[in-house]
Amino acid sequence: MRSGLFIILITFFCLASPARAGDWSFDASGSAQALYGYSDVKSRYKNFNDNNHTPSAVSVSLSAEYDAGRGYRAGLYLDLSAGADKELEDYNQGKWGEEAYGIFDTPYGRVMLGQTYNAAYQFGVGAPSIGPLGVNNSDIVDFISNPNWKRNDKTASFRTLNSTDINTDGVAPKITYITPEFYHTMLGFTYVPDSYSRAGLINKHADYGRDDGYIAAAYTSVEIAGADVETSFGYAQFMDDDKEFSAGIRLSRGGWSLGGSFRRTYIDGGDYPQNVRTDPSRQPEFFDGYREGYAWNAGIGYEIGPYQAGLTYFAAKADNTDSEDRIIQFSNQYRMNRYLDVYLIAAHVDFRGAGREARDNNKGYAFIAGVGLNF
Repeated sequence: MRSGLFIILITFFCLASPARAGDWSFDASGSAQALYGYSDVKSRYKNFNDNNHTPSAVSVSLSAEYDAGRGYRAGLYLDLSAGADKELEDYNQGKWGEEAYGIFDTPYGRVMLGQTYNAAYQFGVGAPSIGPLGVNNSDIVDFISNPNWKRNDKTASFRTLNSTDINTDGVAPKITYITPEFYHTMLGFTYVPDSYSRAGLINKHADYGRDDGYIAAAYTSVEIAGADVETSFGYAQFMDDDKEFSAGIRLSRGGWSLGGSFRRTYIDGGDYPQNVRTDPSRQPEFFDGYREGYAWNAGIGYEIGPYQAGLTYFAAKADNTDSEDRIIQFSNQYRMNRYLDVYLIAAHVDFRGAGREARDNNKGYAFIAGVGLNF
């Protein structure tokens, strides 16, 4: 963690604590997942895929909060994560990562400072996400790799978008302000001084790798005809040239939920053209294809007691190549008790690359079982 960020967070926290006595609270929690999956891909891709995969992940969250009363509250937070047998090394330190940040709540809104996702990402709604894989940035790629999404210690290449939420900047250090709720609506604004993060999409060797970004977002939640309706909208501008829009909706009633979301990216300017490979060994052809394209998802979910199920579809397409992704997932989760979850998942993927070579494409089925521990 950068020493400068740590000093800023400590200073922010101290200034946020009023002189009079308040209530302190401390918390530590975590989770771990262990999965086994069998994948069956088409014969022309078998040389590039294993049939058996056993990815695992663990996360720990630590917090210290100070409640001064009258709507004033300050907190410091540290989230630690690590994984094994993962296809994408997209924690912000590679195989592991940390997120250190401060939150200051007042009657006039919330300020967040540190390694967090931007306001549009935090507000994002869409297809119901059930189980450990997720709908956006789906970990189904741990079982059937996607040639369009690559992130390891040598290279970063996202030829298509991997999420309908705006995640270009990942958890790069940033400042976010979120308004109080008014008329069932909240607004959020984020400034990112340095948009690069391994948890995001940017290749750090690109000319624009260290430029800034601005994000604005809105979230609403209302009840209509007995159903809860959530909507989200986001707009982002990175390194002046790159524009992004996102929108999502989710309806919930009883144990059912139905939702979908959409994201569009495009380049508006000539400062940083697409596919400028200043370091070809670390920047494959169309390594930044995500900068012009779109993604969308849709799905339905059901929950009754300790059981949850969801059927979802995710698709992404690049504008300037034939790269395209399609993912169908049927996810099941059962909570045995407060400590133990059980997962069963089936998925079909169709990953199409810019060329016809087998190594640039993938297609097949995956069947996954696993457990999750909460502590």
